[in-house]
Amino acid sequence: MPYDIDNEIEVDNENSDQLAGFGRETTLELVEADDGRLLLRDAEQNEAPLMTIDFSEKLKDILGSDTQAIGQHMIHAAIQVIMQKQMSQWHAHVYDKEPAHYS
Repeated sequence: MPYDIDNEIEVDNENSDQLAGFGRETTLELVEADDGRLLLRDAEQNEAPLMTIDFSEKLKDILGSDTQAIGQHMIHAAIQVIMQKQMSQWHAHVYDKEPAHYS
C-alpha cells in the first residue's frame, strides 16, 4: 500500500511558540545490533529505538555489506517526508490566516 504523503500533521494552532509542530534539535545515530538489525535512536537517551530496520537473511546475503547504506537511505527518505509535511503544514498555517487589516 503506497504511503499517503498528504496526510495532515497535528499542529497546535493555539500555541504562541513559532516553532510549534516542529521537532526540536536532536542527534540521531544508526547502529547495527548484534543480531544484524539496524536501530535508529536518540544518541543522548538510553530508551527504545525510534525505528528498527530488519532485513531478512536472504536479503542480507544479496546485499552483503550494503545493508547499512540502504538503511541510511531509508531513514533519509523518511526524514525528508516528515520535513516536507511539516513545511507544508507550516506554510498553510502562516499563509491561510485572514489579514488583520486590508490595504
